[in-house]
Amino acid sequence: MSETTAGQPRTVGSAPVSPGVPEPAPAPGGAPASAVEVGPAAQVVSAVAAEPGEEPVRARLGRPRRWYLGLAAICLIGLGIRLFYLFHWLHPAAVQGDPFYYHEAANLFADGRGWPDPYELRLSGRYVADAQHPPLTSLLLAVPSVLGFTSFLSHQLFSCLLGVGAIVLVALAGRRVAGPATGLVAGGIAAVYPGMWLNDPLVMSETTGILTCAWIILAAYRFVDRRGFAEAGWLGLALAAVMLARAELALLALVLVVPLVATAPGVAWRRRAALLAVAAVTSVAGIAPWAAYNLARFHEPEYLSTGLGSTLAVTHCPATYSGRDLGWWSFDCVLALPPPPVERSERDAFYRHAAFDYIRDHSDRLPTVAAARLGRTWGVYHPWQQVRLDTIELRPLSLSRLGMVTLWVLEVAAVGGVVVLRRRRTPLLPLLAVPVTLSLATVVVYGTTRFRAAAEPAVVLLAAVAITAAAGRLAGPARSRVRRIAGGRPMRSETDQGYPT
Repeated sequence: MSETTAGQPRTVGSAPVSPGVPEPAPAPGGAPASAVEVGPAAQVVSAVAAEPGEEPVRARLGRPRRWYLGLAAICLIGLGIRLFYLFHWLHPAAVQGDPFYYHEAANLFADGRGWPDPYELRLSGRYVADAQHPPLTSLLLAVPSVLGFTSFLSHQLFSCLLGVGAIVLVALAGRRVAGPATGLVAGGIAAVYPGMWLNDPLVMSETTGILTCAWIILAAYRFVDRRGFAEAGWLGLALAAVMLARAELALLALVLVVPLVATAPGVAWRRRAALLAVAAVTSVAGIAPWAAYNLARFHEPEYLSTGLGSTLAVTHCPATYSGRDLGWWSFDCVLALPPPPVERSERDAFYRHAAFDYIRDHSDRLPTVAAARLGRTWGVYHPWQQVRLDTIELRPLSLSRLGMVTLWVLEVAAVGGVVVLRRRRTPLLPLLAVPVTLSLATVVVYGTTRFRAAAEPAVVLLAAVAITAAAGRLAGPARSRVRRIAGGRPMRSETDQGYPT
């Protein structure tokens, strides 16, 4: 605040204050209230006025054009890393396993042949209706197929572009959660962190899971900010996309969408019920075509996928309840079973019943198995064994090790991000819901690196919040020492810590 003489206006920051008008009350931390931006997204802005001729920090970071140019540069870096990974490590690739399924299903769908089992069609020539995996990954890959780009390399390149789309959504979510600086930091981490790109050129559903989970986080914070019917519909549509990418993420309906809408502050209960109905209707509408298609072609009711039974069958047997593969999966599990039915919904039911029988007979082992599964997914149980096991999905061992070490760093930073957002009273549910849901699904099925992929956007965002807050606090004292007003008095005390956390 500048010194004044009688009859002259005082100034707060850069805004004049007429004589007789009280100054704005100082905000916590000593910053003028006019210099602090508050809101549901808890954006962090500079509490220091600029010197003459210098833009405030918030103006520099928040200017849309510069922000989007920064994001574009980050996306180019992210794309370059993904393409280098593709051509240096993976090309030409052996097309097998799940990548073969997604690649062939996309081309079959683009050719108008519906949704058969591509393995069965290739091996025996029989057309057998199938829904081993939810459809979104192959539906997106069908876009280049329709345009004539049907090779596996074309699908690898398109999958890398989907990975770049995830960078954009993570950056936008970070901007909404904690301000433009956090958005760029989150986008930068998403561009270079191996957990965000290891699956992209492999052509795996984890790429689609990352993309849709970043979308639902962004949609959830948009609902937190506005709490309108359009936002509820957008949230429901994002939930449908998540379920069509990874069937186990249907749990987000109970972990995220229902509690987020039902506990919306400042909203009457009738409006909450209406908002929840809108989210439910749009979500059901999003998955209805696929569910109706499945109900019409299978003997047993199937909605999202016929793959649950086979997944349970390879994860609940002696080989996975003890020994080297504790908490993982093993083909020995299914080899010990009688031959399953050919029809895919009947096969799903057959495998589910076999798995449930084993679970009931060995329920005393469930706590130990569940802990091992969680540890494998989050990189704390036999991590170096797990990265070796990941090579079955063609992940390079050296890059998997790099990803594991980077994960540990981000997990520690993410804990700090939780603390920062709690202090700012920013809703945490949108960021915690996916990790919680993935953990629940891991306990039911098995632990592996690829299952964690859908939670990577949340980990990256929380880590970015912590990093940006730490950088702000470290920069605060230095800024307060060098920034002076014309009269030579400091804008804030030497003990002010800078950005509020």
